[in-house]
Amino acid sequence: MMGINKIINEGVEIEPKYTPKKGIVVYRQVGNTLWISGHGPEDYNTNAPLYAGRIGGNLTFEEGYAAARECALIILAKMKELLGSLDRIVQVVKVFALVNCEDGFSDVEGVMNGFSDTISSILEERGVHARTVMGTHNMPNHNIPVEVEAIFEIA
Repeated sequence: MMGINKIINEGVEIEPKYTPKKGIVVYRQVGNTLWISGHGPEDYNTNAPLYAGRIGGNLTFEEGYAAARECALIILAKMKELLGSLDRIVQVVKVFALVNCEDGFSDVEGVMNGFSDTISSILEERGVHARTVMGTHNMPNHNIPVEVEAIFEIA
């Protein structure tokens, strides 16, 4: 299991940091349920996209998978910031994802396995979740390739 107090990215432990975006609510908590707004693969400090474009077009499947992996790390960073520790996550309940894909590309589930594989490897059984994935042709922030929102049960 990867450490849950620090996020491991490409073998290097990082202290997650998240910069709020203007004009949106990043999360909403009701009781022990926490909804996290859509997050793309963006730099922790500047919100600049780490990837841009469409899967099956100017981005490969592998780049899409890596972008989805980044979304998992970014969302966990936000959770750590909000909760103080990932130990407070009881479970990931549901994930909704959009994949920016070129005409003819249909493996949106495979791309989003980058997210699911990562979050479940870090949180183990607590990271297993229900999931919906949809393909699209237009995304925010310079045409990011994936965007993920999540619902968590927290202690």
